Amino acid sequence: MIKLEHFAEPGKPPLPLEPTRISDALKNPNGMVWLDLEDPSEEDFQLLVDEFQFHQLAMDDLRQRDQRAKVVDYAGYTFVVMHELRPGKNRSDLNMPCLERGAEVNTFTGPNFCVTVHNGHSPAVETARQRWEASREMQDHGPYAFLYLILDSLVDDYYPTLDAFDERIDSLEEIILKPAGEEVDLTNKNSNAEDQRKPLKTLLGVRRELLEMRRYVAPMRDAVNTMLRHVEAMQDPERAGEQRRADRARALYAYYQDVYDHTIRIVETIDTYRDLLAGTLDAHLAVASNRLNEVVKVLTSVSIIMMSWATISGIYGMNFEHMPELHWHYGYVYVWALFILVTVAEYIYFRKRKWL
Repeated sequence: MIKLEHFAEPGKPPLPLEPTRISDALKNPNGMVWLDLEDPSEEDFQLLVDEFQFHQLAMDDLRQRDQRAKVVDYAGYTFVVMHELRPGKNRSDLNMPCLERGAEVNTFTGPNFCVTVHNGHSPAVETARQRWEASREMQDHGPYAFLYLILDSLVDDYYPTLDAFDERIDSLEEIILKPAGEEVDLTNKNSNAEDQRKPLKTLLGVRRELLEMRRYVAPMRDAVNTMLRHVEAMQDPERAGEQRRADRARALYAYYQDVYDHTIRIVETIDTYRDLLAGTLDAHLAVASNRLNEVVKVLTSVSIIMMSWATISGIYGMNFEHMPELHWHYGYVYVWALFILVTVAEYIYFRKRKWL
């Protein structure tokens, strides 16, 4: 699906544009041509080559999915690859993932155009488009301000995913630290007590998802940093080619710095969650070991008591003719009283030693 608009002048509504008129619109140095391609076809790729003369390497990156986030400077434009992430659909269900992949967004940004290419719907691009039309200030700063809006919207969408991980880790800690035998509060009809009492699989799944999220966000941090250096370099009029572009870059530097700070904070938060998860895993193993020790202590105490019974039974089971208790009228009652006495004595001893 193609969306093509021409913002001829800042502050004015966009004009619809036919693909055959792109070259004419690009002659306007004060406007911006926005071309959005959702699930592009080969014909769409050919349109980019014919109208914008994009480099073949950049076109190859468009055709390949799951590219690493990056920024590449070409003659006259900047190519950026970024990734959208969103939280899972059902956070309360421990069996559901916390992280879902969104669209891979590719952008070409030049002095008077911005091309966005993505597989599937992109909320970040849609939000950026709305913010761009509503802000005269952003329009005055040019197409690189539009690129900033895309980056800012995309990075802001990472925070709900972090909240999902935070909730999941808190739930796992609560389940792990519950005393043995205490009822588990089920938060979803699809969950069950058996799954929640055995959270090791969920722990490992969350750790894997955190690693996956970091695999996308860490390159985004580096890409935004590269973009920040690019904007900083463009503040030089000789490098920018004209004073107006240098002034725009100077105004945009603080905005890109803000996005870069957000990406740093997100990566640090992911690393913190990984540490928390490692601590939760250690706590799970420690709790499991303690519960096993409690069971072993109880079974050992019962075994010792039964061994005492077996010893008494063995004594009176010996084949000797002269054993007074064998012919005593109250011998059977005496043996049971001895069983009970030994059991009570051993139980009191175990309790004093805190073995039970």
